[in-house]
Amino acid sequence: REESRSGGGQEAPNSGRETETEQEDMSDNYYPVAVAVAGFAALFLSEIQAKKAKKAASTLMKCTYQVEAGHIEHLEKVQKQFSIKDLDKAVRVAIQYAMSDGDAQTIFVKKRCNTCGGKKNKKTLSVSLYGAQKDFIEETKTKYNVKSTDKVLRCILEFAQRDGDSSVIFNTTRCRMCGP
Repeated sequence: REESRSGGGQEAPNSGRETETEQEDMSDNYYPVAVAVAGFAALFLSEIQAKKAKKAASTLMKCTYQVEAGHIEHLEKVQKQFSIKDLDKAVRVAIQYAMSDGDAQTIFVKKRCNTCGGKKNKKTLSVSLYGAQKDFIEETKTKYNVKSTDKVLRCILEFAQRDGDSSVIFNTTRCRMCGP
């Protein structure tokens, strides 16, 4: 009678269930595979995030700053002098100089404001900057305790106009994102 209850006299081993030892052996075999899959997934996701960050850093975005009218005049002058395609590009070149070759102490700490105590003639400047350049301006504001992002850009432009070597700042290719 026992045979008829089990379905024809043959009992399946453990009725389809593994013993604890077999389960431990299986989990020991799957652990390295699971670790490898998780590692690959983490690497893949970090690559995607890095690509997104790089794309965001190299995407142009419109930004607006208050600068001195004299800064705009100087940018127009160097734009013509060094055959820079437009005013936006001239601003990006000056910022890129500050990011890669400029001495931050000289640019952001040294006082050189030529309008202090005098009449200020600020103009609104809308320019297209790369995300990395916009981030640099914002980080510099905090790092050097500069009053505003407008002032950070004015410091860069004031340095370029008064103390910097225009041929070094505006005639050297440094930006790998934007080309000529």
